[in-house]
Amino acid sequence: MRLAPRQSLLLAGLALGVLALLAFSDSFTAGFALDNQLLILGDPRLHQANAQTIGDILQHTYWWPNGESGLYRPLTTLSYLFNYAILGNQTRPAGYHLVNLLLHLGNVWLVFALALRLARRFWTALSIAGVWAVDPVLTESVTNIAGRSDLLAAMAVLSGFLLYLKSAETRGWRRAACLLGLAAVTAAGAFSKESAVILPGVIAAHEIVWWKKRSALLWGCAATLPPIAAMLWQRSAVLAASLPAEFPLVDNPIAGADFWTGRLTALKVLSRYLWLTIWPLKLSADYSYSEIPLAHGSLKDWIAWIAIAAVLALVVVLWRRNRTAFFFACFAFLNFLPTSNLIFPVGTIMAERFLYLPSAGLVACIVLAIDAAWPRARLTATLLGLIAIGFGVRTWVRNLDWKDDLTMAAASVKTSPRSFKVHRLLAASLFQSDPSHSNIDRVLAEGDKSIAILDGLPNDVNTPEPWSLAAAWHLAKGDLSRPADRRAQYERAAQIALRSIAIEAAMRAAYDRRHGMTAPVPPTAAVGYRILASAYLRLGEAERALPPAMQARTINPSNTEAYGEIADAYLAQKRGEEAAIALAEGMFATSDPALRRDLLAVYRSGVDTKGCAIVPGPNGPALNPSCEIVRRDLCAGAARAHKQDYFLQLSCPNQTP
Repeated sequence: MRLAPRQSLLLAGLALGVLALLAFSDSFTAGFALDNQLLILGDPRLHQANAQTIGDILQHTYWWPNGESGLYRPLTTLSYLFNYAILGNQTRPAGYHLVNLLLHLGNVWLVFALALRLARRFWTALSIAGVWAVDPVLTESVTNIAGRSDLLAAMAVLSGFLLYLKSAETRGWRRAACLLGLAAVTAAGAFSKESAVILPGVIAAHEIVWWKKRSALLWGCAATLPPIAAMLWQRSAVLAASLPAEFPLVDNPIAGADFWTGRLTALKVLSRYLWLTIWPLKLSADYSYSEIPLAHGSLKDWIAWIAIAAVLALVVVLWRRNRTAFFFACFAFLNFLPTSNLIFPVGTIMAERFLYLPSAGLVACIVLAIDAAWPRARLTATLLGLIAIGFGVRTWVRNLDWKDDLTMAAASVKTSPRSFKVHRLLAASLFQSDPSHSNIDRVLAEGDKSIAILDGLPNDVNTPEPWSLAAAWHLAKGDLSRPADRRAQYERAAQIALRSIAIEAAMRAAYDRRHGMTAPVPPTAAVGYRILASAYLRLGEAERALPPAMQARTINPSNTEAYGEIADAYLAQKRGEEAAIALAEGMFATSDPALRRDLLAVYRSGVDTKGCAIVPGPNGPALNPSCEIVRRDLCAGAARAHKQDYFLQLSCPNQTP
């Protein structure tokens, strides 16, 4: 019994859904790895759905308040808000993964519809959508929760293009409805991810390949350009109110290269993307410095460039031989172009998430090529079935790497061994995974690999975080070592912390020069100073520890540890009351009860010569403001913390900090 066309389509849609579900079934076990921790768990805008939080999402950048990256994706952030506050998923990742998978399923069906419309063969279209549905390079967009921007943008481009094709075939109110829908999905895509602005280019490419109705192209541009202009206007307003964003050289070396070196490197990276589409065995979540060297004319560079030239020649041949394959090649390139580094540098030199929608066009070209090479349908179906099974198994295995930072880092150091970032991530994950730090030697090995990769870079293009982390791990190693071995570790920690401080200062000075401004010092700049102070204290050099501890307090007055280090430095110099004032200042500035306990301990150590500083309280020992030394120290601490309300409570005399 022959199935009716509608029944065939329904069965095809069901089969594609089952196939994708099987490949990504284990994605629900993945947690909040990598960027998800800041974009979702660390974004206070997601905790409540109200006018204030929605306004903050619309008026700030994508990474706010955790940083600036020049990205504006409010619809993506609103989708996180939907999960976190409306669905109540909060810190439970399964709900986020469900939304991602549903979006991917929608895109799979849209790819099937597009392939069916252009290729005009049911089994060819089903093969294109089926192979793409389980492509392993898609895991960074589907299994990684923060890949949702790629899913939303792709859905907008695919559905918008299909609406455009439908509008070209209709008249009257049906055309108007299609064009209004096209405008709506264009706006949704543009406000989800910047790469969706390529939709008018895809429409234009279709008309160039199959030139039929010029008026349809004009109507398509009229529907897509206004929402894109609205997004660009709003984006420029939001970015103008933020600190200028920059792309660090350590994330994308192309940003620091001259024009031609940058473009030749981008072409070399393009060849790696093409290879990943064909052979997605070695996948990585990071390709930072120095995993992909800048192009310099090596044999590998020439092989990559020749491969790109060969592919370009093949695409030219497709113009005459197979217009459908030619269009899919153009579709892949156009959707890849905004993130290709060919026009301008982006935030990273390479990322597999950039292949999410472009890979649909590449897979279509591969399927069409197999169709043409093997005219026997059974052989073609067998080969494409084997490819889909192989891709599906690789995708299922790759999903397991996204469980957490530790599993992802362990996988990435094998595929990107020259990336400083994956060694740093592995070291940090190992350190956090074992509270006893019995694995400290492995932590140090990975941390030292990270800074060894960065060591040759000038300070103004380096990055301080791996250095400050490595210094902290050497401190921990010293604390766990025998007394005879501790000094070497503490000295190494101080040396690395000094480099971290120098890098941070040089980067900030260079940033200020480039933008003609004096940017505020970020709170993270205090980390290197704190670690340096801790190292000096452990080395018994209290006088050297005091200045960096005070600098850390100045940079980040809300950090509790800086006040403790200042107090320790004073105590080591037998300046007990100054230690008490430092703790009182921290107590007022941070409201941390641990500092109050430390202050009680200082008074017990002999600073309180009259024995009146501590009195019994309802919850245990308490400070006695009636005692002269306590009153004096609390007043001094309140003055330094600029807490004038405490002056009124304590009747402090006027004094300057």
